[in-house]
Amino acid sequence: MPTTRLRTAVVLNHALKQELFSPDDWADLADIADVVAECEDSAALSVHPRRHEAEVLVTSWGMPRLTEQVLSDLPALRVVAYAAGSVRGLVSEAVWARDIVVVSAAEANNEPVAEYVYAQTVLALKDVHRRAHRIRTARELPALDGVPGLYGQPVGLVSFGSIARKVAVRLRHLEADVVAWDPHIPPEAVRRLGVEPVAELEDLFARSLVLSIHAPLIPGQTEKLITGELLRLLPHGATVINTARGAVMDEDALIDVLRERPDLYAVLDVTTREPLAPDSPLYTLSNVMLTGHVAGTVSGERRAMGRLVIEELRRVADGALPLHAVSADSSLLRA
Repeated sequence: MPTTRLRTAVVLNHALKQELFSPDDWADLADIADVVAECEDSAALSVHPRRHEAEVLVTSWGMPRLTEQVLSDLPALRVVAYAAGSVRGLVSEAVWARDIVVVSAAEANNEPVAEYVYAQTVLALKDVHRRAHRIRTARELPALDGVPGLYGQPVGLVSFGSIARKVAVRLRHLEADVVAWDPHIPPEAVRRLGVEPVAELEDLFARSLVLSIHAPLIPGQTEKLITGELLRLLPHGATVINTARGAVMDEDALIDVLRERPDLYAVLDVTTREPLAPDSPLYTLSNVMLTGHVAGTVSGERRAMGRLVIEELRRVADGALPLHAVSADSSLLRA
């Protein structure tokens, strides 16, 4: 048993709670936490008679922004445990002003994304995307000439945060020549993972047979970071993968380049507008795959986030610092 039981409010809809916590996991949480309020949404929390007691808020996707008004109903709150990824849509300046500790389960949420990127990289280097389309439409068996093959190929990473680092580790299995661009991370930190840092995005694009985008969407800085000019620098037969945010890419420019360069291929798990407009050319271009946010955690994969939250609350209850706390500055650099 922990040193103290944390008075906790849980704001999760029923389906998400089931995905995040198995019955055994929920029992573990109950050992650590005195759940004083369990609510389907923030509206229910705002009228719960014991909301003022909550020291900890456990929540996930769907929780509205923690503004000063919302926090006024939670005067005892000192820890927010967010069983999801980026906290940028959740926290406000009022959270940081009150020195509330914010814990994110992004590290657990990121694992399936890294697996997805690795899998799509394997498929790209085997030319599976294009070959499958050609076999289906031309009803012929394409020659194997020009298929890059798995080993020793150049793979570029736009940004070198948590997901990109996990991808880089997986790419060791392919003996890939991994290069990365990230102006926020010292080059020596990139090199420590066996990855070559590059100073210019143009260099990264020109060298990458597979290019994976991991840049966060930072207002005023990274919108349309990926321009048509950069995309045109990609080598013949390259594949671009986006699992970050759709708005990081200039989508109109991407469409133009994909029309000009049928040798290129785009795997888009995210788009600027979701869902896309019904008349978007991205639906019909033969060199595009749309996967609709499947890269992030789904179904049983989400149990890992629930377990991370439980372990973090156990540390807090024992008087230790959480391992996955997010600062105001670091939250801006998460996708």
